[in-house]
Amino acid sequence: MKQLSFKQFWELSEIYTAPLNLFIILLGYAIAKFQLNSLPSPAFFLFVLIIVMFHITVNIFNNYMDYKNASDENYKQQTNIIGRDHLDIRFVRNIYLFSLAMSFLLGIILVWHTNWVIGVLGVIGFYIGLFYSYGRRPLNSLPIAEALTGTASGFFIPMISYYLAIYQDYTLTWPMIGKVFLISLPLVLMMFNNLLANNTCDLEEDIENHRKTLVYYLGKPLAVNVLLSVYAFSFIWLLVLVFTGLAPWTVLFLLLLFPKNWSQLKEYRTIQDKKKTFPIVLKAMSAIMVLYPVLYFIGSLFL
Repeated sequence: MKQLSFKQFWELSEIYTAPLNLFIILLGYAIAKFQLNSLPSPAFFLFVLIIVMFHITVNIFNNYMDYKNASDENYKQQTNIIGRDHLDIRFVRNIYLFSLAMSFLLGIILVWHTNWVIGVLGVIGFYIGLFYSYGRRPLNSLPIAEALTGTASGFFIPMISYYLAIYQDYTLTWPMIGKVFLISLPLVLMMFNNLLANNTCDLEEDIENHRKTLVYYLGKPLAVNVLLSVYAFSFIWLLVLVFTGLAPWTVLFLLLLFPKNWSQLKEYRTIQDKKKTFPIVLKAMSAIMVLYPVLYFIGSLFL
């Protein structure tokens, strides 16, 4: 059996980003707690395990497909973990297939213990995750990649989490879905910005590999302005959520982040570089993605 070091698995699976999903899941439950005072079901905790497992699956698959589809030899041999560390491509594929099978099996168990609604939402989520980097025209090569992936992660995960907290006592309605979307919008926007910044920094590399993301059509200057506008709007949206009663007052503590983060983003405005300034964007967006669910959950406890 081939050997894969922990460091290689760490980079290949990008498992270090998995904890962020736990905060996204927390938001879904916090919404159910705030609106309906619901408690998590056993199925909710199974869903947490599925999300972590599928997160690992998708990241391994994305690295696998990026390596196979790469036209730029420098990216293939120096940047991608598979080529750089001379990993056996078949072994990587087998790891992906095993983790996919486990995710699918756990998903079947979840649907068996809940209902078809979870099955439908799960199939959509699986489709977006797998076809992000698969096919003749993978999603990550299209201008809809940022919006679609942001919606899948920032809205679908909280939506399923929310539903698993209420399905035993309530019937899901379109107004409920609409409220969850409006409340999840800050996460959708931050995920959109993360991908937009990543693709802005990787524009030249993406062109070499025939990936025409949104940045390709906008150009770097406009892409940066879109990112900053979306970031500013997200704070305005927090005020709207609180004043309409869709979010607890505790989320307003996030407004304290704006001055410092906005100032730091000036450096990204000047230069878009994967190593120098992308981490600044990632830190600013991740702060909201972590603190927003936590503050929302804390607010839900004051009912």
